[in-house]
Amino acid sequence: MTFVVGGVGELYQGDLDLGRVAVERLGDLRSGVVVEDFSYGAVAVAQRLEELAPRRLVLVSAVARGRAPGTVERRSAAGAAARAPEDVQRSVADAVTGYVHVDLVLDVAGGLGVLPADTVVIEVEPATVEPSERLSPVAERALDEALALVRAEVELLE
Repeated sequence: MTFVVGGVGELYQGDLDLGRVAVERLGDLRSGVVVEDFSYGAVAVAQRLEELAPRRLVLVSAVARGRAPGTVERRSAAGAAARAPEDVQRSVADAVTGYVHVDLVLDVAGGLGVLPADTVVIEVEPATVEPSERLSPVAERALDEALALVRAEVELLE
């Protein structure tokens, strides 16, 4: 069974870069688990998912949704594939422009039929979205919690 952990981040945009940093910190987890940086176009990510054909997928990202900064949330992405064709087309158009966002990855991969039914998203609410090469102290603490959740997902394989 292939298990994929993917980080989705906005490169060097402060806390929004958390997905890329998560992948760097995770390194190799164990046999059967692929850890990759998905901080690039959602169409290319969907193509990579088609190649890997994972049975389970965990995406890690920082997303501003109005929660308290540093909030870590685990959610199932069930239903991400259930989108109208025109919505998928709009998402693909957004992806082609270079816009990077975990929701866009879910929309495009789901719409193209390559999103595993067993997909989980682990999100961190950013404290800052200003351009920076470093995460804020709040995001650093939240990243530790997010990585613990990723490792717990991997442990479910046993």
